[in-house]
Amino acid sequence: MKKLFLFIPIIFILGGCNSAKQMTDYVEVDFSGMNTKGTASYNVDTKKMYKDVLDYDVETGFPDEKTQKELVSLDSSYKVKLNKDQKLSNGDKIKVIVSVDENKTKQIKGGEKEFTVSGLEEPKKLTSEEVMKHLVVNFNGVSGRGKATIDNTFDDPLNYIKFTIEDDGKLKNGDKAKVQKSKEFEQSLSDQGYVLADDFNPEFEVKGLKNVAEKASDIANLEDIKRMIDEEVKRTYKDSEYSFGSKYEITLSKLLYRQFAKDNTNESSDNWFSSSSSDNGNLIGIYTIKEYSAGTDSKLKREFTAIIGYSDIVLDENKQANVADIKEISTTKDDTYSLESVLKLYEGYGYSEVK
Repeated sequence: MKKLFLFIPIIFILGGCNSAKQMTDYVEVDFSGMNTKGTASYNVDTKKMYKDVLDYDVETGFPDEKTQKELVSLDSSYKVKLNKDQKLSNGDKIKVIVSVDENKTKQIKGGEKEFTVSGLEEPKKLTSEEVMKHLVVNFNGVSGRGKATIDNTFDDPLNYIKFTIEDDGKLKNGDKAKVQKSKEFEQSLSDQGYVLADDFNPEFEVKGLKNVAEKASDIANLEDIKRMIDEEVKRTYKDSEYSFGSKYEITLSKLLYRQFAKDNTNESSDNWFSSSSSDNGNLIGIYTIKEYSAGTDSKLKREFTAIIGYSDIVLDENKQANVADIKEISTTKDDTYSLESVLKLYEGYGYSEVK
């Protein structure tokens, strides 16, 4: 009987040590979003926890000073985390993991609890066929620098989705333009309840872009354009027929060509004749011009550099340029620019010498 008498208190004491409440019992997990892309968040039922652990009912009024301290200590004693909270599918298993600082409380204990993901909505799948039916894509510019213009004819809510094309601004005739599948694009679809079909890969044939020669020698009627440049220089700097006015000495330094305009240059600000110097397919001559006074006592008035040529030299299927459609380029650099510096400047603009 004595042994039995001694054994009973021991059980009582151990039971007291295990009276700490399991903190995971107060953690609730919510799932939202679409199947395969669901998210999880947790919520702690503090009202129930306070009642069970501290015998405090939040609806009874303001707690006394002792209870306030216990509440503060309890709230700061635990940390909750989920082992996974993104890209969830119905049926997935996730864990709630609770850690407790025993230096702050002995009334709750940490642990783990498993939850099964459920209730996620089944997403609609966006197919290549639907995209190719509801996007009207046009291509503009020159081949190699082509840009896509997209009209979206989807009904709500997909009519608000922004579709873009891979390598837009670098497209060339014959390419297969693909819809860009960026994180932002997929997220915007997800927000509307859609995911991409597994074989999503819509393509649009790039066509209708203008062709400009890679190098000047590719222009079938190059000699015609060179002659036009020469005639324009002589027309612009024509000797005066009278004793007053000016006479000119014209020297061609180099003939330069550029297929594509370079980005981020201030070249257009140099061009007082037209804005076409920022376009593609440019052929220009760099000339040294010496201007003399007319009459018998002719003297050098000034020396400068003239840049004259044409842009938008677009080729047809026979690599011929329609000279009626090309645009004139004309500008000058005064004697503060040496000829060498002008040549270097235009090399910086992307031009190369025509030999």
